[in-house]
Amino acid sequence: MATITFTTLDAETCEIEIELPAKFEVCSRCDGEGKHTNPAIDGNGISQEDFDADPDFEEGYFSGRYDVACERCGGKRVELVVDAAECKRQGLDKELKAYYQHRREMREVDSIYESERRMGA
Repeated sequence: MATITFTTLDAETCEIEIELPAKFEVCSRCDGEGKHTNPAIDGNGISQEDFDADPDFEEGYFSGRYDVACERCGGKRVELVVDAAECKRQGLDKELKAYYQHRREMREVDSIYESERRMGA
């Protein structure tokens, strides 16, 4: 059985590794395509004005010219995710809750780093 392992802190603030059952699902980033538009191209959004100013860009954009292998799945079209139903079946509710908390904290950290990058740090 596939697993996902993450590190968290226990009640005494000691690092512990937790392993949870996992399963493969269609990649949530590329919707199973294995590729997506390079974020350097459309990461800040694209407007109709961008296409109007450069019709070749519009054609290339929709033809996949600016596509790259998916950042999340590496082009495999699937990603490993925690199997919440299996966790509950195995009585791993506390560990599953810790995993979701860990993910929220990591998203917050990523958001802070992204803000700093945008400010030139």
